[in-house]
Amino acid sequence: MKGDEESPGQRPFPKNWDVLQDSDDSAAVMDNPTPVSVAVSSPPTINVLAASWADAVAALGVCTAALVGLTTLGHNGSLAALPWAAALGLAWWIAAAAILVVIRQGTPGMLLAGIVFADPVPPRRLALVIGAAAVSGLLIGLPGLFGARRSPLALAAASTIESIPAS
Repeated sequence: MKGDEESPGQRPFPKNWDVLQDSDDSAAVMDNPTPVSVAVSSPPTINVLAASWADAVAALGVCTAALVGLTTLGHNGSLAALPWAAALGLAWWIAAAAILVVIRQGTPGMLLAGIVFADPVPPRRLALVIGAAAVSGLLIGLPGLFGARRSPLALAAASTIESIPAS
């Protein structure tokens, strides 16, 4: 590496670095990142509710897949394995939520519902955000009726919730 080149820590990376671009010239995309959408509006309340529903369904999906897998393998008594399958679904959801909140600024359900946090979640608030999302999922999304600005998720993250810009 020469002394006149930029160090990797000083390169300006666009906010949507992991989104595929339609352009063939990737250097032009990196040199001049253009925002996908400038106008940011508060997402509808139904999207905040849907985020909680999707989080619950994602955890239940892993639980169901584990039980179906046990039944397919010929193990009878899948009902006895229900607590273990539920614990597996919860553990998967917690791990996926932690990773996605750090990388994509939203839980799996939030991303499926098309909403994200406007600002990155500070590491010290990560457990609080995951706990708020879990409680909201257990309550079938009822805390989402407060709207995007007063949602427990937004309060836990100390950030506003916004819609994912459509590309």
